[in-house]
Amino acid sequence: MLSTRVDFIELHILHHANEEPLYGLWMIEELARHGYRLGSSQLYPRFHRLEKLGYLRRQARVVEGRRRKYYRTTPAGRRYLNEQKRRVIELMKEAFSPAELVRDLDPKARRRTRSTPTTNPTRRSAS
Repeated sequence: MLSTRVDFIELHILHHANEEPLYGLWMIEELARHGYRLGSSQLYPRFHRLEKLGYLRRQARVVEGRRRKYYRTTPAGRRYLNEQKRRVIELMKEAFSPAELVRDLDPKARRRTRSTPTTNPTRRSAS
């Protein structure tokens, strides 16, 4: 049975682990680029949980003389990621109007919104 909660950090981990194998420090830095401040004590329990659920597979490699753990999604992890993505989209459809979604998700729409004057063009200035 799939979890009923959505953990955006776990989704982020699964998304990147689905693209290519990743390791902890890289993931901490990637999450920081998105505003998450996590240390290894918050990240590795998530790796272990996802691994225990069968969503990630760990492989140890030696890099520059040090052992590094790489994580990659499993087929079950890809199915879980896709299901959770559908749930996030369903929530977004309920929480945002179509105009908000277009404005916030379409880079071209964001540029048009920013360049649109905020004043009402039909009002005359008091000059």
